[in-house]
Amino acid sequence: MPELDAIILGHGLAGATLAWHLRWRGWKVLVIDRDEPATSSKVAAGIVTPISGRRVARSWRVDEFIPVARKFYHRAAAVLGVTHYREQPYVRLLQTADEQRRWEEKRHDPAFQQLLTADQPAPLVNPALFQAPDAGFSMQSAWLDVRAWLAASQQHLKAEGAWRTASAATDAVQPRPDGVTLFVPEPLHARHLIFCQGFEDAHNPWFPWLRWKSAKGEILNLHAPQLTEDRIINCGGWLLPTGGGHFRTGSTYVWDDFTSIPTPAARVELECRMQRLLRVPFSITGHEAAVRPIINESKAVIGLHPVQRRLGIFNGLGSKGVLHAPWFAAQLAALLVDGTPPEYDVDLCRNH
Repeated sequence: MPELDAIILGHGLAGATLAWHLRWRGWKVLVIDRDEPATSSKVAAGIVTPISGRRVARSWRVDEFIPVARKFYHRAAAVLGVTHYREQPYVRLLQTADEQRRWEEKRHDPAFQQLLTADQPAPLVNPALFQAPDAGFSMQSAWLDVRAWLAASQQHLKAEGAWRTASAATDAVQPRPDGVTLFVPEPLHARHLIFCQGFEDAHNPWFPWLRWKSAKGEILNLHAPQLTEDRIINCGGWLLPTGGGHFRTGSTYVWDDFTSIPTPAARVELECRMQRLLRVPFSITGHEAAVRPIINESKAVIGLHPVQRRLGIFNGLGSKGVLHAPWFAAQLAALLVDGTPPEYDVDLCRNH
């Protein structure tokens, strides 16, 4: 008989949020993760961007996702005793004439107005600190210290006996009518096994039909003690203040390198970007890289295998994992616990 309700392979944003939702629903869960230092979730900036992209568009279903994300991270913080999710204004500076034109067409739309901060200073940033265009806007935003939140989640799961540091190969998975057995190397039995392994799932033989378009991203850590700015700034790339004169900046997109090795080219690109933006000196204190798990159409995939119904997958969060993970995890938890189909217009598991 199954010893567990669910085994979750992977403790990035997908696996961690799913584990919390299932445990809140009363399920006995075991998370298995290799605990590697450079994963897409641990390297991610964790910024929530309600208005984003070159088209200056509202993020997909942002009105639904933000309240769900806020509630989830605050609920987890009440258990952990510390919060890692912080509301923080986000200044978007518009560099090109096309971006400025698009924003002029949308800025008075109530759907966009409700996402802006009450304060729209002119100029948007201090000209003594930034070499920046005048056009832009300030919106409501937030960011999650993803690495710290995952570490706190891991510590909590360990204390609850719901964590194991291990490597689990896909060929060690044996579905059965009443559940699934995973060998790590001793056999573990559960009613369900859910793959949440980020880019590694691009090679998962149980879901070979998923079409991936993953991208490597690199981030720099900066120290700029003269830069007195506590908002998130975006001008062709984001600059995230993390306290004490420390910042993170990124990110790059590379479509043909799927390693987690930082590259000199990306360092130069990001450093030059900051040299063009900042009027104050800064030093580089760190450089990280990871591969974003992106699936075709840039939407997450959740669901159960169409034949092996004891196996499921939750992946493809891409660059909006902090915003999307809590909502998708709740949807998948409802499917597993209640049998409720996801309220999601593209279920790639069913349309393979």
